[in-house]
Formats: sequence, structure tokens, C-alpha cells
Amino acid sequence: MKKVILLLLVFLSVYSVHAQYTETMNPKGLTKNLAKDFGVKPNKPDLNQSQSVQNAIDALAELGGGNLVIPKGEYLFGDVYLKSNIHILVEAGTVLRPYWPEGTKASLFNFTSKFSAKKPSAYIENVSIRGVKGRFVVDYSNRIRKKGEGCRAIIISMVKNFLVQDMDVKDNFTTYCGMVISPVKQHKKLTVEATKSWKISRATKGTVRNCRHFNASPGYGLVQIHGADGVHFENLYSLGGVTLRLETGANNPHVGVYNITGKNIYNENGRSALMMGPHSAKNGKVVVDGVVSKSSTYAVNIGQAGVKHDAPDQTPGHFSNDSKVTNIHAIFGKNAQVKNQSIHYVPEEYYNDLKLWPDNKFLTGPSISAVNNHAETYTVTVENVTMEGFKYNNDKKILTAENAPSGDRWKVWAKWKSDFLDDEHRTKNAAVVMEYEIPRSTLNIE
Repeated sequence: MKKVILLLLVFLSVYSVHAQYTETMNPKGLTKNLAKDFGVKPNKPDLNQSQSVQNAIDALAELGGGNLVIPKGEYLFGDVYLKSNIHILVEAGTVLRPYWPEGTKASLFNFTSKFSAKKPSAYIENVSIRGVKGRFVVDYSNRIRKKGEGCRAIIISMVKNFLVQDMDVKDNFTTYCGMVISPVKQHKKLTVEATKSWKISRATKGTVRNCRHFNASPGYGLVQIHGADGVHFENLYSLGGVTLRLETGANNPHVGVYNITGKNIYNENGRSALMMGPHSAKNGKVVVDGVVSKSSTYAVNIGQAGVKHDAPDQTPGHFSNDSKVTNIHAIFGKNAQVKNQSIHYVPEEYYNDLKLWPDNKFLTGPSISAVNNHAETYTVTVENVTMEGFKYNNDKKILTAENAPSGDRWKVWAKWKSDFLDDEHRTKNAAVVMEYEIPRSTLNIE
């Protein structure tokens, strides 16, 4: 236990100056061990210990909070709720497997207060989950995507002052992002007017740092943010999908992000490192510095506003016009997750290399460009964009609606299917889960 505390003291001294989270964990404070103090078995990956883990958190909360060490091992549990002033310290190399029954939707940890009709404004504060002396793993790579199922490593909602650090998610192209950050649950009585006096209506003041996601579905990725205020993201990596997804598409009256910052966001063999899509949400300022893609469709994808069916606000959304993304680098590759509606951007010389995914919406194909910016009702400043290895679009580092290819993209899509689609042009999406360090030298920033 003393070694764990000493390591934390060293690690806390090198926190980023950009962090929104304020450290409240006392390394010398009350510290309990999940196995020794609460009898949770460290190497029973087939034994559901959800209630035992929840009991340990509840017991520590009754004492006013403290540090809960999860010793190295393999554990199976799920749908566990943190309480205020609880800090989860996971020893490096530990594997946490979400308890995820067939036909259900699951999560590992919930950074939120359980919703109660009697006290819907309740929230938790000063919580964290972090690796000690390295990363821990959340592993559900043994599952395949099925309709009606999905898993998230962490759900972050009604919480103030939170930290997630040093987590790897091993996925298998299943539904949902590894983390989702969202506002208060939608409820017909919880109108914007009714919640104006609440202290917290969304995830507030937090940091997500040094996290990775492997084999992410193109429709998802590492983290998606529907509602947050004052959250910082740093050193994030995703193999597949979107690494940092600021797509505020939840049909919820409280949806929206404000005061979001990011640094060193990396994506490989996916859609993009950073996605910004407001739908009908009226979002605040977003500033991201250092975005790299390798063999992804784009490094940065900025979408036009649009209103989803049944959205509570039926007007187009936006991000604040002082939003900014700088130091962007795109490395060409042929393993990007390309959406079918973008096929008209792909040169014909690559048509024979395209492979259709089982969902019939995405293709494995070549990178298209560094930045795709189709925002028309709002402005995001984009600076210092570089590209590497592209034979085309070198003069179009930032693609806009004005320089899109002429012609009907759906006709191009139909023609490709007619001329090329056979068993050789389909994929089962097999990928290798790899160990990967974010190459900071390519970010061109200090």
C-alpha cells in the first residue's frame, strides 16, 4: 500500500497545467484495498462481483470517502456507481471485464448520482479512477456487435470535479463509445426552465487523460460528449472510430458542451481524431491543440448543423465562433473507416481496394484529407494544417462544401456497388489490438 501512495505522490506532481480537474485525493488519507478489506477476489474473471464492488464503494463513502485500491488481477463487475470523494486506484495491468448479460446494455462505472424522481438534481463530486504505475484495461473484446446490445466502460453525467486517467479499452467494434459524457437524464418534467437553479446539470470540471481505445466501431470511438462544462482531454488515442467526438446529437433539452479543451488527440485506421457536430445544440467554446491521424479518413471533421428527428430544439445548432483547432497533421493510409456518403472523394484508382463493412454504411479505404469543414452557420478557426504521404488533395488540406467533387455522391456509391461489390470487397473487420504510444514528435507542439 505504501508503494501505491508513493507512486501517486510522484505522479500528481506532473499533472498538466491544462487540467480542469482539481486534485482532491489525499494520498495519505483513508485507503482501503478491494481484495484485502472487502473480500473481492482478484482473479475470478468469470465471477460477477458487481454487488461486492458497490458495497465497498458504499462503505468507504459512509466513512466520508477515501481511496479504494484495486490490486492487480482480473475482475468481472458492472453498473457500479461512484459516490462523492471516492478515488479508485487501479494497479497497472489489471483487467476489468464489464458484466454484460446477453441482450442488454452495460457499463462498468457510472460517474453520476442514481436518478431519483424525488431528487433529480442530486450529483456527486470529487471522484476519480486512475491507473497506478501504468494503465489498466477494460476488456470486452470477446463480444461481437449485436442489435439491442452495447457497452460503455464509463458513463459520466451528474458529477462535478472528476478524473479518468490511464485507461485502455479493448473493444471488438461493438455499439457505443468507451466513454460517454452527457447531461441530466431526459425527463418530460426536467425542462431547461425547471433546472435553471440546479448547481449541476451536466458533467462539470473534469479531465480525461492518457486513455486509449482499440478496435472502435466507425460510428463510435473513445469518448463522445453530449453535455459537459469545463472538461479537458489530453493524450487520447483510438484505433478506429473517432477519438474525441463532440457530436452533441442526443435528443435532450440539456444537451450542449461549454469550455472544452483538448491536447494531443490521435486516431489510427478510423474516421477522425476530432469530430465536431452540433446538430441542434447551442454549444460554447472548444479549443484543441495537437491533432494527428494516421490512415484515418480525416484528422478533423467539422460538420454542419442539423436537426435530428424529434429533437427538443428544432433549430440548427452551433459551436461558439471563438472555437479553434490548431496543429493538425494527417498521415495517409489505406485502412481508414470511410463513410459511404464520402465515396465521391475517393479517387477511382482506389475503388478496387475498397472493402464494405457488414453494416453497409462504411468502407475500409484510403485517407481523404486532413480537415473536412462543412460548417456554414458557425465558424471554427483551423490553423497549421500539414499532410504527409497524400498523392491527392495536397492543395485541399481543408475540404469545404465549395470544393466538394461535382456529381451525385449516391450515384457514385451505387456505381461502385454495381461494378465492384463481391466477396472480395467485403470485410469482417478483423483487427489486431496493439500496444501504441502516442508519437508526440509528430504533433509539432511543445
